[in-house]
Amino acid sequence: MAYKKESSRSRTPLAIALIVASFLSAFFLASFSNRGDDYWVVTHEISSGHQLLDADVATRHVDLDASSALYIPSSENPVGLVTSAKFQTGQLLGRTNISSSASLIATSAVPISIRASDVAVGISQGEAVDIYWVIDSQNGEFPTEPVMILGGVILLSFDAKSKNFGTDASLTLAVDETQVLHLLHATTHGRLVVVGTHV
Repeated sequence: MAYKKESSRSRTPLAIALIVASFLSAFFLASFSNRGDDYWVVTHEISSGHQLLDADVATRHVDLDASSALYIPSSENPVGLVTSAKFQTGQLLGRTNISSSASLIATSAVPISIRASDVAVGISQGEAVDIYWVIDSQNGEFPTEPVMILGGVILLSFDAKSKNFGTDASLTLAVDETQVLHLLHATTHGRLVVVGTHV
């Protein structure tokens, strides 16, 4: 009987040590798993010159350690910024690859054909122009207020000859890639008026 009691007493410290070790290991695992912070990543492939939208980004918990200053944390909102490099799905938003400069926004050359009388006199290639959408009142319909759909877009080319002959004028505009469909939709109904911004 004395031998069994001695053996039982010798096992008690070992059991306590194992319990303490299990608690410590759980504590350290929880501590290391909670390291890091939430940072912004892109949700799909994004090209350079793209202005970020809500659907383009999401947050992900990562441990960046010493390099954390190079990336955008969840406490900063990147929506509205412009990418200056191509991003792959899930890639972290680096501070050196985005900018607030509107000059980086990718543009598309969009050709349109409008009535020659709706183009301001004196405009020339390279000039910034405003585009208004006008719906003419017909059959006693209630008149609709004109709407400026694009402002300060660059006129890449302008066929002035067609304007002089009183036919439709052909223009090519440098339009933000996110606004191309907006402009083309406006050409399907009503008419467009090109207004010079500097006279």
